[in-house]
Amino acid sequence: MVNELIEKNKPYYIKSLSLEDQFSRLDAWYKVDFLIDNNILTKEYVIENKTKFLDLLTTTDEMVKVHAWVLARRFADAGYISKEDIDKRKSYLIPYVKSGDLTAWWNAIDLVNGGYIDNTYLTPYKDIFIASLKSDNPRVVSDAWHMVPLLLKAGVISNADYDDNKKYLFNVLKSSNQYIRLNAWETIIDLGEKGILTKEDIFPFKSKAKELIEGEDLIKLTSLFDTSKDDFIARLKNLDLAD
Repeated sequence: MVNELIEKNKPYYIKSLSLEDQFSRLDAWYKVDFLIDNNILTKEYVIENKTKFLDLLTTTDEMVKVHAWVLARRFADAGYISKEDIDKRKSYLIPYVKSGDLTAWWNAIDLVNGGYIDNTYLTPYKDIFIASLKSDNPRVVSDAWHMVPLLLKAGVISNADYDDNKKYLFNVLKSSNQYIRLNAWETIIDLGEKGILTKEDIFPFKSKAKELIEGEDLIKLTSLFDTSKDDFIARLKNLDLAD
């Protein structure tokens, strides 16, 4: 029944990739993999019509442009667009990188790690990213620190660039916003597992971890990050944050 409905709407799906309304067109391009998997489109058709997507990477609509770039790495990996397509348009990401927009940084670093643009594209602006690691906004701090492993992998920053700023991440654990606080815990644990934070960095917050385990926050955290209580506690134990 579902496949019949999809097949019936095939003309609409195809037309939606070329809509004048760019937000609706972007929404359609987000469904490209689904459309190929359901035989509505072929990969060849997508490649032949890729300019309809590439135009979204350079549009004057700021919201559409930023979210179109989210797809760039995925589409390049799938072979829908090329490295040259990205290289010709990469300058359109720079204003957002310069503004400290973390979504733009995420998109750009993803393309660097995918081999689609060189890390020298970002290194001149690394101080802008480093500033976000110690932002006055705790949500920005937590999100920025979560990206540190990606920037290290790409060679955009080094240990020295963040080593003195770790205290700002731990300060987020004081946030009154439950989601921000839990996101900080997930980030801290992830960075501890990757060796970016040492056990010595984390150990002073063992009492905070105990509060987390014994409180209602843990139930919320495990649901937010699709894990179980036992797995989460095991991760804390591996970092000497739980007995």
